Amino acid sequence: MNFKAVRSSFAPFIFVFIAHWAIPGFASTFGVYGSGPQIEQSDEWDKFFDSWAKPISLGSEQFKIKFSGESRYRLELKDSFNFSRKYEDDVLNLFRNRLGVQIEAGSNVTFFAQGQDSESFARQRANRSSSFVNRLDLHQLYVEAKSPIKEIPLTIKAGRQKLMYGDQRFVGPLDWSNVSRVFDAVKTVWKWSEKVQTDFWYSQVVPINRSQADSADHSNHFWGAYIATKPIVDHIFDIFLLVRHDEDNELPGERSYQKGQLKEYTAGNLLKGKKYGFDYGIEWAYQFGSKSHNLIDAFAWHSELGYTFSKIMWKPWIGAEFNHGSGDESPSDGRAGNFDNLFPTNHIYYGYMDLASLRNINHVKVGVSAKPTEKIKLAADYHFFFLDTNQSPWFNSGQTAIRAANTNASTDIGREIDLTFWYQMSKHLKLLIGYGYFSAGPFVKDTGSDTNANFFYVQPTIAF
Repeated sequence: MNFKAVRSSFAPFIFVFIAHWAIPGFASTFGVYGSGPQIEQSDEWDKFFDSWAKPISLGSEQFKIKFSGESRYRLELKDSFNFSRKYEDDVLNLFRNRLGVQIEAGSNVTFFAQGQDSESFARQRANRSSSFVNRLDLHQLYVEAKSPIKEIPLTIKAGRQKLMYGDQRFVGPLDWSNVSRVFDAVKTVWKWSEKVQTDFWYSQVVPINRSQADSADHSNHFWGAYIATKPIVDHIFDIFLLVRHDEDNELPGERSYQKGQLKEYTAGNLLKGKKYGFDYGIEWAYQFGSKSHNLIDAFAWHSELGYTFSKIMWKPWIGAEFNHGSGDESPSDGRAGNFDNLFPTNHIYYGYMDLASLRNINHVKVGVSAKPTEKIKLAADYHFFFLDTNQSPWFNSGQTAIRAANTNASTDIGREIDLTFWYQMSKHLKLLIGYGYFSAGPFVKDTGSDTNANFFYVQPTIAF
């Protein structure tokens, strides 16, 4: 018996089990069933998970233990993701389970440990790689200590942890991934007031290792200084400097004989706010330093504007944004111009099909969303993708080249539409359903096969 096949075929039964409890709640939300035993079932599930998440005293009120957990399943149907009709279709069954334990030693010291098991059942080997699979490994393990002196508002957090700053365009955990991203890090937080906070950290990213326990990449160093402020109500203004040093002496330069290390600095600002129904934001970053004996000269820009019709039924929102990540217009001039997107959560910004990153790209998005109820959100986004320059490749969300540079090709990559449905079934149970369609543009046609791509996914999550 093929045990993996059995486990894979078991996925639909898990989803049906969840739906058995969720559908009554969904129906009652729209008044199909009205109030009745279906809602009571949802309440019982909430009470069950609440009991697990409730802190337990360890002989004293000063010492408490608390459990947390997550169980997530995602069905993905991929069609023509390599823009060809040969061996490009796949069905993925992705499972991710986490269990965490938090111990509070008084009011100032917290220990946290979290294990993770990630599984992928798919036909193609690429969809069973370390980007999807991480069997029973340590995901987080840290200690957090707060200063007991009120006049010294300092917190130190050391160990394996997530790093997440601003809108996660440069630093984020990429939680959409079946394995997610963590760092071995030491972080200090100085909270000057409710309006000003300064973070400093040193870290090493932790790659996934399928054959043994995960460990940090000790040659890849990542420092950061991040100042977060709230100058006025409903507004933030952040300042950051991010430093990356990769000690790998074999990193390729612009010329074939050049090899060396990466010493990269990224400085920028983030401004976001909302007023009179409008929401708006600007974020920019300039990158400098050296890569394999070449100077780094790169730039990124983000701007967004939206409006919520709060007095209309379903509170519709409409908005647009523009994103730019520089490309390298002269690949042999001794200057590296491709912007390094660092360690971002790209999935939530540049199309849910993950075909773009903030690297050699000009991206325009227009979108609408609505909330029929407090538990349901519907959204539709339309994306326009253009290369900043055809002298550099087209990069996906992981900053891996999809198509090589072609100076004779158009810069028009194509269009993508994303339709999404979120439903908070209960306090601990949520459902995400989505569909994406990518229409290949002239650049894709000029550089190879150009079949349009489809993407469908269903993701229920239980968390406490």
